[in-house]
Amino acid sequence: MSQINSLDLSISPQAFFHERVSSASHNLNIKLDADVEFYVVNLLIEFINPAKVNEEFDTDVLGTPLVMLLKQTIEAPELKRPSMYRRLGDTSLYISGFFQDYFNDKAFDINYFITMGASAYYQAASLSRSLGKDHQKPDTLEQISDKFVQLVDIVAQASDGSRTAKDTDLLSLYDRWNRTGSDRLKSILLENGITPVSTPFKIAQ
Repeated sequence: MSQINSLDLSISPQAFFHERVSSASHNLNIKLDADVEFYVVNLLIEFINPAKVNEEFDTDVLGTPLVMLLKQTIEAPELKRPSMYRRLGDTSLYISGFFQDYFNDKAFDINYFITMGASAYYQAASLSRSLGKDHQKPDTLEQISDKFVQLVDIVAQASDGSRTAKDTDLLSLYDRWNRTGSDRLKSILLENGITPVSTPFKIAQ
């Protein structure tokens, strides 16, 4: 059987996720600064590319307890901490919003992830200012910290798509397809108007 190495959409991932985030923020009546909306859209794009997501920690951030990621961040060289705190915040936001059904079914407190995420973004903003790391966009990170709970709701609704009984969680399917290359998931994506073609997003080997 031939190996599937890549995936793309008939619409760009940027356009796909932007539509989801924009629609979710509108439905929830949450006004986002353009830079914050751009950040969240790109966060969702990055989390379908495991190699990109794991760069800061050189480990599977979604499979590592947040407290261990925090420990690594605190012990890292000072210049690396802003980006590591930012990725810790990203991971907390993604998990809090994208996997809400998991929290409903398991004995985990979503508030732990929310507190960790908001704090991580705040630390990333503060350290970026003190170290002069302008590329970290401290003002944007601080806004994300302040609006963290609202952003969790936006990511959660964006992951749900529309709210009918026939809904398919397209973001989750896209992620699972990207990781596995499943023919069944490919068929579901096609049925929902998403056509896989070549892509720069590589499936983790």
